[in-house]
Amino acid sequence: MTRALRIGLLRLTDSAPVVIARNHGLFARHDITPEIVLSPSWSNIADGLAWKTLDAAVIFPPLAIMTALGRRGHAASLRPLCTLSRGGNTLVLRGTNPLATPWPAGAEGRQAFDRWQQSIGRRPRLAVVHMYSTHLLILRRFLGQIGVEMDSGIELVVMPPADMISALADRAIDGGCVGPSWGTEACLRGLGFLVGGSSTVMPFHLEKLLVISDRIADRADRVKAALRDAVAYCRAPDNRHALAQELAQPPEKGGLALPARATFATLDENTTPEPVTFVAEEVTHPDFGWITQDMLDLGWIDENERLTLGV
Repeated sequence: MTRALRIGLLRLTDSAPVVIARNHGLFARHDITPEIVLSPSWSNIADGLAWKTLDAAVIFPPLAIMTALGRRGHAASLRPLCTLSRGGNTLVLRGTNPLATPWPAGAEGRQAFDRWQQSIGRRPRLAVVHMYSTHLLILRRFLGQIGVEMDSGIELVVMPPADMISALADRAIDGGCVGPSWGTEACLRGLGFLVGGSSTVMPFHLEKLLVISDRIADRADRVKAALRDAVAYCRAPDNRHALAQELAQPPEKGGLALPARATFATLDENTTPEPVTFVAEEVTHPDFGWITQDMLDLGWIDENERLTLGV
């Protein structure tokens, strides 16, 4: 018997295709036995891939690249299987929005930042979910658009997505860039306000993909077929309510314990300006272009490494 395929993921809306493929028998239809490993942080995901305790994972591109290059201990033989989601990241700050709208680029956005910072009374403490994340790249670009230097204008901290809710409530952080549905949940609870996100910084960017180890290359096509079926389910408007309810179930009942109302909102572009868009496609070179350029600019990789990766 073929052993179960261990897939790592976090409690996020854009993990939905893997959950649906398991719960609705789509993996089984393609002769795949999945074992979902619910990880507490992105560091756990990267370590699982590097040390071969995971066969595959839902992950964002920068961390996948750095893991493949050996930044988690040693190089991991990984390949991008397919995209899973685009967009959906939110930039949320606590307190009162000086503009009552998302912040525009340029002087008006900078003035809003300065007024908001005065209300905080210190250099803002902003969180991202991992140093090697699309969230950090989007935060950096957003701050650049309003003339704020990330290195000197803010204090950067790292924490798992779900932890940002309690951190905002406790005022341990002043905001952050986080994936669905946690930023929307913060806004719905009145813990923060939306100033921007994926759609204002890098519209429709590649957010999550599934990477697999070369060890399971013989199952790659069947995994991809199952995920395409799952994405089709997740994209259907008539399934949004059921999908949000399914993801709200606790893990022991097949869900991710996500907040149902916020999750439903992230599935509908008419409800939130930062919806998650499920897409099961081949990963293309343009998907990685802006990401690897930013990684070069930050000194995470060099040109030879980018050429080695082919992205």
